Amino acid sequence: MILLLETSTLNCSIALATPDGRCVARCDESSEKHQHAERLHLLIDQLLHKNNVQRDALTALAIGKGPGSFTGLRIGTSAAKGICAGLSIPLIAPSPLRALQHLGQTLHPEFLAQPHRVVPAIDARRMELYTLDHKGKVAASVVDAAFRQDLQDGPALLIGDGAEKCTDILSSHPAHWIIEQRFPTAADLIPETLTLIERGECEPVGDFEPFYLKDFVPGQPKDPLGLRNPSS
Repeated sequence: MILLLETSTLNCSIALATPDGRCVARCDESSEKHQHAERLHLLIDQLLHKNNVQRDALTALAIGKGPGSFTGLRIGTSAAKGICAGLSIPLIAPSPLRALQHLGQTLHPEFLAQPHRVVPAIDARRMELYTLDHKGKVAASVVDAAFRQDLQDGPALLIGDGAEKCTDILSSHPAHWIIEQRFPTAADLIPETLTLIERGECEPVGDFEPFYLKDFVPGQPKDPLGLRNPSS
């Protein structure tokens, strides 16, 4: 049995799949703030227990490698590495952007023959997205008049948790954009996970790090009691 984790957004998502790719169980839980640290391990235990799957029955673990939320990726990666090390099972690192493409084609089968017109959109704050460019490479892109000019007349699908904020800007774009505000899910990692397993593309558990793409810039820590700058 394969355990899949996707934590690159506010969605704390887990799934169980058979080695041939059949999703047997899934759980998706999201809120307005990150709860991955409090909920991820609990949700894993609950899903395994509910489906009568012992941890030693797991044959591989897949973790969405990013890019996305620094907090979510760190928590998911730590959990994945701990489980893989404890069970001596391979660690697989599929892309949440590819997962969104798969989800988009599932929701809109008219794009099955045109996967390049399904554009994943993980929120990277302000008017920036983590996405795939016209060559299929991971990119951090500003959504403006120049966004994906390779997509001219015809329908295109923007899907992800950063999709809706782009609606107004894309209204004058040459393509006819369909907007789907969705989170990537662990279940949608299954197709790429199977491909990576078949190719033998596993990650070194000890050295694996998430693909952040951008450097982490911490914000100003909160100081509700005024301890760092006490008034005189």
